[in-house]
Amino acid sequence: MILYFDICTFIILILVLGSCLLKKMFLGRTNMLFYCVIMVMFFATLGDIMAGYIQDYAVKTNANRSAEYLWEYLYFFMHNMLLVAYLPFVYSNIGMWHEFKRNRRVLLIWSGYMTVNNLALFSNIFYPTIFRFDEHLRYVRCRGLIIFYITGAFMIAYQIWTLLKYKEIIRKDKLVVMLLLYPIALLGIILQIFFANILIEMFMISTTMLLFSLIIRREEELLDPLTGAKKYSVARDSLKSIINTGAPVYILLIRLVNYANIRLYLGEELFNMFLRIQSGKFRAFARYNALHGELYYLEDGLYTFVTENQDYDAVKKLGVQIKNHYAETFQVESFSINIDARQCIFRCPDDINNYNTLYTFATSFHMILPEVKDVMNYPDYVEDRDFKIKSELNDIIDRALNHGAFEMFYQPIYSILERRFVAAEAFIRLRDEVYGLVAPSMFIAAAEINGTIHAIGDFVLEDVFRFISVTDFESLGLECIQVNMSTSQCIEINLVDKISTLMDKYHIIPERINFEITESAVDFDPDVVDQNINRLHGMGIHFALDDYGTGYSNVKRVTTLPVDIVKLDKTFVDGVDDPQMWIMVQDTIKMLKQMGKKVLVEGVEEEKVVRKFMDLGADYIQGCEYLQGYYFCRPLPERDFIEFMQEQVGE
Repeated sequence: MILYFDICTFIILILVLGSCLLKKMFLGRTNMLFYCVIMVMFFATLGDIMAGYIQDYAVKTNANRSAEYLWEYLYFFMHNMLLVAYLPFVYSNIGMWHEFKRNRRVLLIWSGYMTVNNLALFSNIFYPTIFRFDEHLRYVRCRGLIIFYITGAFMIAYQIWTLLKYKEIIRKDKLVVMLLLYPIALLGIILQIFFANILIEMFMISTTMLLFSLIIRREEELLDPLTGAKKYSVARDSLKSIINTGAPVYILLIRLVNYANIRLYLGEELFNMFLRIQSGKFRAFARYNALHGELYYLEDGLYTFVTENQDYDAVKKLGVQIKNHYAETFQVESFSINIDARQCIFRCPDDINNYNTLYTFATSFHMILPEVKDVMNYPDYVEDRDFKIKSELNDIIDRALNHGAFEMFYQPIYSILERRFVAAEAFIRLRDEVYGLVAPSMFIAAAEINGTIHAIGDFVLEDVFRFISVTDFESLGLECIQVNMSTSQCIEINLVDKISTLMDKYHIIPERINFEITESAVDFDPDVVDQNINRLHGMGIHFALDDYGTGYSNVKRVTTLPVDIVKLDKTFVDGVDDPQMWIMVQDTIKMLKQMGKKVLVEGVEEEKVVRKFMDLGADYIQGCEYLQGYYFCRPLPERDFIEFMQEQVGE
């Protein structure tokens, strides 16, 4: 017997095993099943080597004859168990473990193959149907060996069919390498049939395991080196596979809400250490609660733990343990930090069966019900209207864009000098076919995140320009419509061309439009924004600075912008009863007037506030020119707004 190939197989298996151990591939069912396949190959090769050694090099004694039988039985048993071990590994590796556990046909094929082969091998003890040794200890094949070839061919065909059946959810390189096992193994079997003295079959199979380890089982490419949890890209593929295959899993979301403040406080190096500590803690808690699963880090302080354990109580205990862990002040070296952690448990596919919904919910659940400090259970809140809306915002926005569910509302603006309504601000509203009217505070932020804000902005411009073109502004007493411009719109390279095209299309003069911008939008990309604003202003379009005073107000920046109106935020209105605050309001207005800006006060809801601002007067050094708020009128749909303005003009 030529044993060199089997010796090489030993070396390859040791290298594969050592590589996995060095990469710390200890956790997870798939890793354990991979080790199982390697160990089955290891003992099959050991049996092959020892039987071949005794046959060619040992003294011909009865003891060695018995030993040779034992080693040969070990080889055949482990050889038969190789496909038995490989099938569950295949199902686990492609994310279909639930199918292996629950599908009776799969279990019947798996157990049937194992039973038939082992019974055939067992019968060889009483009657040599598989193999025997002659008086010279030479190995002799028997006709019954065909049983192993037939069952093996059937099992290989079934495994190939399984991989091809789920090829759409398997990474291409993984699929190719897993399929390679079968032709390579088949080649090894054929070679060993024709060259019985060359023990090459296990060597051929071991090369595929080495290839698999080098190309597929690269744990360093799966793990985020900073956190020790699996990467976002791995989580995305895994979650999509779970949704597509309907695998029943529990998912625990863990959001460190104040992660940005922690990062700023600790610094980058200590923050990365902090994240690694959290990953280790989460895994330790999972082991304590006997939960087997995968931990992913989806960035921005969001961890996701996915477990196939169907015991909700165990998952809830894990969440409670994590909650208690963060209840106390946390120490990172000499720094003490308080962690605001939110958690939610849901089950796929029962609770969520759509990847977009899953991703949206995972990244925003801490904002959907921000007051919930305990471990959330998705079904407990699923009937709440706001919860549903916030969970499905991406789908709601897509429906609105595709089915024309957006509409414009208008709120009149009152002129103190002229004692009448002279303009209006346009507000977008979303009237969903399922949930009815959805507030902008809900969908605008989501649109900015998913990129649909551009499509929404285009709709606003188109509809406002249309409204101006079909409405007799002069008969309504209107001078212009104020239109909010988002940060995303402000940095559009083709913004000026887009607006110019709309003005030509609807025959709108520039004076009819007043774009509202915020300081945050202006500062996002100053070069692009300044270029867009200055070009539009040069065309005769006016600008207003919105929400002045809501945050850090850069007075120097205000002086450089070509804005005609500065809109004071409602926070100014809320403080007018405070003498100190009222002094600040008056000083702010005087400062803006001295810059040559007109002033509009937003959020006016009470008559006493109206009187207070009107009593200031309005000239070039003091007082505001415009008031806007619910005291005068709420935002109205287009038709209602026209009727309102017609009534005002008629008076």
